[in-house]
Amino acid sequence: MTTAVETSVPVTYEGERPEDLIGRLVLARPYYHVPQNRSSLARARSPWVFEAYVTETFGLEMVLLKWAWDTSHPWMQQSVFYPKELHQPYGVCACPACISQGAGIHELDGA
Repeated sequence: MTTAVETSVPVTYEGERPEDLIGRLVLARPYYHVPQNRSSLARARSPWVFEAYVTETFGLEMVLLKWAWDTSHPWMQQSVFYPKELHQPYGVCACPACISQGAGIHELDGA
């Protein structure tokens, strides 16, 4: 069993083949849109992770996720991510987004 070590760098599935992730429960930071001004939206990303299931591959390098809950939220029920953007389960990844302490991760790019 792997024990989490608190770090600011997410432990992801980088290097994993997308087809090997099908059926797994993973953690991801969803994208959504927020008003930028009266006539446009800006892309945003959650500073925290949420549980999702990998349902299928999308293209050659990405996977399609279905979020693990059915409540209202500002992002789509299914989303596409690269394996390098998916955090490993609680207890393995101990980045700020996974341990939910502080402000999380406020970067748009990366995991």
